[in-house]
Amino acid sequence: MHVEIHCKKCGQQRQVDLGSPQNQTVEDFLHLIRERLSHKPSFECFGGHFEFAAPLPQFWDIHWDTLTDG
Repeated sequence: MHVEIHCKKCGQQRQVDLGSPQNQTVEDFLHLIRERLSHKPSFECFGGHFEFAAPLPQFWDIHWDTLTDG
């Protein structure tokens, strides 16, 4: 699954591969993705900056309307 993500800090936008659901519904899989990105202690953005905070909600906007299955 792929989705467009926009970084509020650096302005970069990228299509990101989320992986695929394994023995779970798509809704459960996307919920786990949101939870992981909301509680991740630090991350390196595809725009090149490193942050000691979770990407959601402060830095990233996920455009769920662009979600594709391939």
